[in-house]
Order: sequence, then C-alpha cells, then structure tokens
Amino acid sequence: MGARGGRRGARDARPVRPAGLSRTPGPGRGHRFRSRRARRRRGRSPGLGLDREEGLLRVAADRANGAGAGGSVRLVAADALALPFAAGVFDVVLSTFGVMFVPGPARAAAEPVRVCRPGGLVVVASWTPDGVLGRIAPTVTRHLGSPPPASPPTRWGETAHVRDWFGPLPVTVATRRERIEVRYPSLAHAVEVFENKPGPLRAHRSALEAAGRRGRARASPAALFEEHNRATDGSVRLDVPYLLVHAEVRAEPEPHRSSGTNKVRRGN
Repeated sequence: MGARGGRRGARDARPVRPAGLSRTPGPGRGHRFRSRRARRRRGRSPGLGLDREEGLLRVAADRANGAGAGGSVRLVAADALALPFAAGVFDVVLSTFGVMFVPGPARAAAEPVRVCRPGGLVVVASWTPDGVLGRIAPTVTRHLGSPPPASPPTRWGETAHVRDWFGPLPVTVATRRERIEVRYPSLAHAVEVFENKPGPLRAHRSALEAAGRRGRARASPAALFEEHNRATDGSVRLDVPYLLVHAEVRAEPEPHRSSGTNKVRRGN
C-alpha cells in the first residue's frame, strides 16, 4: 500500500522517511511490512510489499531490482481490508499514499494495527485536501455533475479524522504535517501518468466520454499542475504537503492474576 517518493510515475521525488525506518522499495501504492523474525533469520531488514493491483506490483519489482534489493523484498497481491497475515507478526507497517484510497477508513486503519506487534509502529502518509495532489480528484469529479464521495481519500490528510479512526485501537498516535517534492519530466507526462493509473481520470473515463467531458476533465489536472509548478525548464516540480501519522502499538494489559500466596497464621 504505498509509493515511496510520491505518486506513481514521478521521475524523481524525495522519499517519505519516518524517523528510525530504513528504505525499502515497495509497491506503487500499498503497504510495506517488516518482520522481526525474518530480520533475525536473514541478518538484514527484509521488506514485504502489498498492493491489490498486479501492475503496481510489477512496478515495485522493477524498483526493487533497480535498487539492488530484489532479493530482500517479497510482493503480495491482496486486499488491504483483509491482510493475509496473522496478528502481531510485523515490526513496522508503512503505507505511503496508499491506505487513504481504501474504502472503509476505520477498517483500513485497524488492519495494519492488527498485524503489527506490540511496541511496533504503523506509519501512514496521506495527501492533505489543500495540497495540489489532494485537489486532483475534486477537479476531475466536478465534470461528472455528481456529488463528491461521502468519505474522500484526503480525509486521511486531516488529523481529526485520523484520530477518530485510530482512537478505538490500542495505539498511541502522533501526527505532523510534512512536504515532499514530486517531479515529472513534462506537463504532458504528468497528466498521462494520472490518466492511466488508478484514480478519478481512469475510474470515470467511460462516464466522462459519454458526457463529452473527458477533454475538459483531463485539462483540469494540467491547469492545477501548471498553477503549482516550481520548475522553469519545461519539467514539473511540485511541492506537496502530506500528513504523516505515527501509531505505536501498545502492549495489551495482562489480566490480573492472584498471587496464590497462602497466609500462614502463627500461634501465640
């Protein structure tokens, strides 16, 4: 569930690196996991990447091989709402711009916590609604004439909602707002990336074509990128805010047990 360095297709980006975590190439958008037992067994920190889309897992495999980490990263196609792992088997679960797109945010928050051991860390990075990448979906869906979804993905970029979803879980949550630089070689390439990857342009392509509005919908992200572009050489360089969530999994309190000590009454 995650894309290190921003949205898929970016040529270059400064990766999200929460304190204390090492880098692991992972899926374009998905979860990454670290197993304590596997680390002891192999003498290094292995990674496991998960995404629902096979195409993104192929991208992740190429990234891992290009970084020389292909042998230490295992990739799994699975649903983030039903992670195929036992409880408490990972030290770290990291989602970079992935879990925010999963329907059912409360369940999407609970599953990473379930598979993370007590004392482990769940880290989630999500676009904020006021940032350029958080504003793409609204600029596209307004051409459909339909109301926005009841739970837009960018609610993961708002602290109040995140605390609501993690509140019932055995975690201690800290949040902070960060920024990341995302780059594309050209404006046309940036639009093409967002048109062909999972997202509103691809999801609503048929409806937009039927309404004769696909061209206008496609132009909306282009205008947004142009407005926020910091590059002057024909490329696209975006400074994008995101919310970083650290959720440390607490140990469950042990049930109270009687000491079993018998009191001996001494005679006078």
